[in-house]
Amino acid sequence: MIRGGTTAVLTSELASNEHGPLPRHEEKRSPTVATIALILIACLTAAALMAWNVFHARRIALSNAATATANTALTLAGQANSSFKMADTVLVSLVDTVEVGGWAVVRDDHMRNLMVKHVAQLPALQGLFLYDQNGRWMVTSAGPQFNGRSNADRAYFQFHKNNPSREVHIGKPIVGRTSGALVIPVSRRIEYSDGRFAGVALATIKVDFFRKLYERLDIGADGSILMTLDEGALLLQVPFSADAVGTDISSHPAFRPQAGPHVPKRSGEVDIAGTTHIFSNARVGDYQVGITVLRAKDQVLAVWLQIAALAALALALLITAMVLLGRRVIRQIALRERLQQQLLSTQTKLEAANSSLSAMAFIDGLTDLFNRRYYEQVFERELKRAFRNQAPLAVLMLDVDYFKKFNDRYGHPEGDECLKTVAQAILGAMRRSGDFAARYGGEEFVVVLPATDLEGARAVAEAIRAGVEGRAIAHADAPSGIVTISVGIHAGIPHDGTQAGRDFLGRADTALYRAKAAGRNRTEA
Repeated sequence: MIRGGTTAVLTSELASNEHGPLPRHEEKRSPTVATIALILIACLTAAALMAWNVFHARRIALSNAATATANTALTLAGQANSSFKMADTVLVSLVDTVEVGGWAVVRDDHMRNLMVKHVAQLPALQGLFLYDQNGRWMVTSAGPQFNGRSNADRAYFQFHKNNPSREVHIGKPIVGRTSGALVIPVSRRIEYSDGRFAGVALATIKVDFFRKLYERLDIGADGSILMTLDEGALLLQVPFSADAVGTDISSHPAFRPQAGPHVPKRSGEVDIAGTTHIFSNARVGDYQVGITVLRAKDQVLAVWLQIAALAALALALLITAMVLLGRRVIRQIALRERLQQQLLSTQTKLEAANSSLSAMAFIDGLTDLFNRRYYEQVFERELKRAFRNQAPLAVLMLDVDYFKKFNDRYGHPEGDECLKTVAQAILGAMRRSGDFAARYGGEEFVVVLPATDLEGARAVAEAIRAGVEGRAIAHADAPSGIVTISVGIHAGIPHDGTQAGRDFLGRADTALYRAKAAGRNRTEA
């Protein structure tokens, strides 16, 4: 039986159960002034709430950006402190070795090998060096070929020569004479036992070590990270500029004199070339170095501005909709009576449409066959009729072979098209108006054949199987290379009108499993 005819029957059956005519409502006119006032209050309330939410979101965005900037500065300062601390620790060890054992202890390969090992273990280090009181290279991690050269002209050497301080010294970036790379010199003074200047221990830290780390951070297109000495010399700037390294930026608006350890960080806003930046400064441990992170305020608020624009658009649409709705309500008050009369005149058509919609609840949306819900209702009715008339009843259980593999290979859209084609083959093999087919679930179908014995059921089952096979739907994972089905058959006269239904379906399902076990693409009873 084709679906359209059965839908008409369903519609007829359901129509008899519909309720009576739609009730008439008493007309109750709302005052126009009150309606306008209500709409105005609603619009003002919506605008006020939207404005509050937008500006609250702006405060949150700025607060989060300030917190993130401060956290970034503190994190980078902590990382830089670790790098300087490791280099300084090595320097202290080298100074102690020379001051205790004299320069004689550095003339063998043991000291050079130790330096090479330190450089290999500390990724921030470029090299380690020991110079005597005349600036001569006594030993270096770069190799013995540099021994005897002089670095007396370097600023860090002159600093220690003329300054008795035993504190670590961090100088402006220089170009290394062994590596040719930009490095930050970290040095300590070496003294004889009587306090006279005996030389310098130097560790060089790669500028690129910090540069590569900082360039991975997302601080916005107009954001920047500065590493500076307290005196104002720029150790590193990201976005990177080789010409800027070592310059004095103490007059730059972003520079803040490096505070002492008791003031670990400073945060706020600063204007740079007409652009407001959120900044945060953090000290690098006890060293005379600071990290400053800047983020352009406009970029921080870019996402907020987009959200605010969308919110304003949504508010405008909402207010427009409310005004239009209010206008419509006022007009409908005047038109209500006429519309109600028109509604009553079309009541019969509406009830018929509702019946048709109710009938659609029994149709499977994919295959246009009946669904399982309707099958269960009709099958129970046919069982009782067959038992009452002592007439044979047949049930076919059908399953698409290797359907999961079909879905996995071709995808669910193609799987849906396959099920539709199978459903068409089922309908094409059914000839009597009393027969009906339903999608039982997934790739399983059920066909009920009233007043049909086993031979008649076999004929219908074989027609369906052949119909599917004849459509030659490609299936690369099936032995036959096309989509096939297996059919389980059970026919007989029910012993009663209730429990027999489970027996019928169960035996058909068992027969289906036998068909699959026997190789699929076959019918079994």
